[in-house]
Amino acid sequence: MLNFQKNLTLWSLLMKYILATLLLIGSLEAGVVLPSNFSSSFTQTITTEKGKVIRYGGSVAFKDQRLFKWNYTSPTKKEVCTNGVEILVIDHDLEQVSNYMVDDGVNLEKIMSKAKLIKGNEYKAVYKNNAYMITLDGSAKLQKVSYKDSLDNKVSIIFSNVAYDQPNFNQNTLKCNAPKGYDRVK
Repeated sequence: MLNFQKNLTLWSLLMKYILATLLLIGSLEAGVVLPSNFSSSFTQTITTEKGKVIRYGGSVAFKDQRLFKWNYTSPTKKEVCTNGVEILVIDHDLEQVSNYMVDDGVNLEKIMSKAKLIKGNEYKAVYKNNAYMITLDGSAKLQKVSYKDSLDNKVSIIFSNVAYDQPNFNQNTLKCNAPKGYDRVK
């Protein structure tokens, strides 16, 4: 039971990281051209106050700031999807499906109004006492998002193989389909 609670707490934190990151992707100030869709590989590193490092890897895709899917392939296999109202997490290692409601306290307009160009391709946004650093590559595509969460963990997400505005983007790839027989946690 303790391991289940630990996993649930870790996933709750991970969901906050994911949601905050995608909200930032969709809310950078004018001057940054936002895509109508986006896909990328990613490496996410979380460093605790005590120096413990947790690394995740996989791919992410999103459309219109509300629809997204993160496919975690390393070190565990998980899928995280949202329709803008609900987040669905499929943990293939635990054979478990969890549902979370999107935090309706997040205000995209406020985040957008606070994102400021620092220098070159670096932006900073402060929202709900969290500072987010956003780095774009030379083509003005998302390269990195880093921030310190409410538990003082340092979070860094590095994006690679970034593709914006794909003409044949299939919105169905953003859906999570839970295999039959997985446990449901609500």
